[in-house]
Formats: sequence, structure tokens, C-alpha cells
Amino acid sequence: MAEDRIAQAAQALLAARKEASKPASLGAAAPTSIAEAFAVQRTVLAGIGGSIGGYKCAAPPGKDPSAAIMNGATIRPSPASWEMPREGRIGIETEVAFRLARPLPARATPYGREEVLEAVAAAFPVMEMVESRYQDPRAVNPLEAMADNVAHAGLVFGADVPNWRSLDLPNLPVKQTAGGETQVERIGGNPSLDPVTPLVWLANFLPSIGLHLEAGQIVTTGSCTGLLWVPGKQRVTGGFAGFGEVAVELA
Repeated sequence: MAEDRIAQAAQALLAARKEASKPASLGAAAPTSIAEAFAVQRTVLAGIGGSIGGYKCAAPPGKDPSAAIMNGATIRPSPASWEMPREGRIGIETEVAFRLARPLPARATPYGREEVLEAVAAAFPVMEMVESRYQDPRAVNPLEAMADNVAHAGLVFGADVPNWRSLDLPNLPVKQTAGGETQVERIGGNPSLDPVTPLVWLANFLPSIGLHLEAGQIVTTGSCTGLLWVPGKQRVTGGFAGFGEVAVELA
């Protein structure tokens, strides 16, 4: 039964968060649909006593969209400090994010781009902290990855950008540094090309699994730098020209 599979998957992922060993995969407990993957996410979130602070999402052209719940307890303002995982390194991605001013509840007709943008309170830079609960996240299928919140570990967010609606969000110059050394510097890079695209997709997708975007939630829209692995004991910065910067000290 799906309920048994969801419970088994959540138990394995909860154990991986607490113990030194990580599963290679979820095996027979792997979800068979996006709805099941989200059910695993919600079961894990309940198991760690968390709450939905927002979502990460991406909708790359020609590929299946993906999304994951972000635990509100691991969303922190910049500058922040971050405890390193057992492996001694953590993945960091610089992204564009939005905060909702009002909810977008389920309805019969899809939300359009302008309607979704009208519901946005603010846009700002973020750095997503990435840590998989699998031995090798590249070896699991997309639904297993989604069950593990697409390796989400937390989020550090920057200041609201006052003039964001007038900016060319798809083509912002992005830069990420670690220990003072540049890791990535380029123009654009969002996997969905336009960061608004996954936000609109998410607004229309969530009601299909019994959720919806709510006021105050943050939505981050895909890495503009790619996934960059960073060892501890250094300062990492990420941001966009004219759009602000985020900083985190790795313990």
C-alpha cells in the first residue's frame, strides 16, 4: 500500500538525518508519483517537528519540474553561521527567491503570470544549503530525490530588493565566492531561464497535492551558480549585481 511505502521511506530518511549511515536508495519504498514524494516530505517534516516555511522549485524547459518543502526552522537571514555536515563539506547555490504577500489558494482556473506576481511581496537573493540524505544523490531517481526534499538543508536570505520589478531577473550577473576566491561569475544561469517561471508553475501545482502558497512563504527558484561543494571554516558569499548579496560563515 502507498501508506506503508510512504511511512517506510520517511523512516529511512529520518534515520539518515540522525545517524552516520545513509541509504543508497529507498528501494521498494521509493515513491511512484510526485504526490507520494510530497507525502514523504510532509511525514519527514512532521517527524522533525518542522513547519512549511516555503518551497524550492525549478521548471527547466523540456524537463519535469521539481519542488520541495523548506523547513521554516532552517531559513535564516544573512549574515548567518552554519554547522557543517558530518562529511565536512556542504553544497551551496546562489538563487533568486520571492516572498508571498497573500495566499494563492486552489481554484478552478490556473493562475497567470501577472496574477502570481501581484501576490508577491518581495524578491531577494538567497543561498540554498544542500545536503543529501543518500550515499550518492546522483544515483537515485527524481522521485527519490524529491522525497528527500531535493537535498535541501536550509536557506540563507538577503535583504528585500526595492526595485526588483524593474530588473531583468533572467539576466542578472551572479557571483559566488568561498574563502575570498571566486567560484562562479556569470550572467543569468537560472535552470528555468526566468525565475518567475517556476514560481508560476508551483502556484498551480501545489493545489493538486492539497497544498497552496501562503502569505509569508518563501519560494526559491533554482540555482544560478550550479551546485558548488564547499569545505568548512570559511566565509561564502553569493549575490547578484544590483540585487544584493548573502553571506554565511561555515563552522
